[in-house]
Amino acid sequence: MNIQQINNEIAITDFLSNQGIQPACKRGCDWWYISPVRMAERTPSFKVNTRLNRWYDHGSGEGGKIFDLAMRLHRTATIQEVIQLLSEQAIASGATAALNIQPAGKQVKVENPAVSPAPFTGIKILEAKPLEDNTQLTNYLQQRGISLQTAAPFCQAVSFSIGTKKYQAIGFQNRSGGYELRNSWFKGSSSPKDITYIPGGAGTVCLLEGFMDFLSLLELRPRLSTSSSFLVLNSLAQLGKSLDILGRHRRVLLFLDHDQAGRMASERLLQSVPNCRDLSSLYQNYKDVNELLVARPHQAKRLLQGFGTWKGAKRKGL
Repeated sequence: MNIQQINNEIAITDFLSNQGIQPACKRGCDWWYISPVRMAERTPSFKVNTRLNRWYDHGSGEGGKIFDLAMRLHRTATIQEVIQLLSEQAIASGATAALNIQPAGKQVKVENPAVSPAPFTGIKILEAKPLEDNTQLTNYLQQRGISLQTAAPFCQAVSFSIGTKKYQAIGFQNRSGGYELRNSWFKGSSSPKDITYIPGGAGTVCLLEGFMDFLSLLELRPRLSTSSSFLVLNSLAQLGKSLDILGRHRRVLLFLDHDQAGRMASERLLQSVPNCRDLSSLYQNYKDVNELLVARPHQAKRLLQGFGTWKGAKRKGL
């Protein structure tokens, strides 16, 4: 499929469901969501018009077609990888037959109403097993600067299906049993979507957007696994779920992305969470911790050596 076919033939609502994102409410052809492309919010402001198959985020004033949205949600993927991801979804869901997009005021005749299109089944987890060395998955981790030793305690090799197609990815489980799934071309998640909390029995918690940043931080500072707790949002849309956990810790260290959504979330937390500190300046010229690790691994280790400095607090344990 090309980009034009993707925009015309895949329902945005199916795509969001595949990402573990469900509507907060439905009003006719308008489906309303908590925005998946901005910081967490209380009132749904992200609308998908199922008749036009267009989305609009009232909070940011942005909108468009499905490919625009997919590029925003899969920010680390290339254009070709997003095309491949959406093309696979179209095959699995029977989207070409199922989607009924029409201009306002026009009706589309159904040729054979007795035949129902294949429903979109989303991601189904088939098996999860320990990661093994010298596989495509661990080679992908190495490309991201992460060793098997660092990833193995927290990730698994997950087999999953989309429709009749079967795939394998690195799986990072959230607290509700769903998985964040990554391989060299795919970025998605199984339901239910949730945060991942990894307690370390310490008064400090590190907050990160995604598990690749979490693993990157451990790659750079292995001792953190025993001296700090971690909370991985798995999406900024999950930020509201983190507040209770953050409030239980004496210190909160922020490692959110260097983009508008990440900065807005950091500002909100700095204002509302006591003893909160933004450490994104440590990777100032990079989008996130993993991008710094991949681009400049030696520089990353030097920068992260002193990040535990906390005004009025000891460096011990960090």
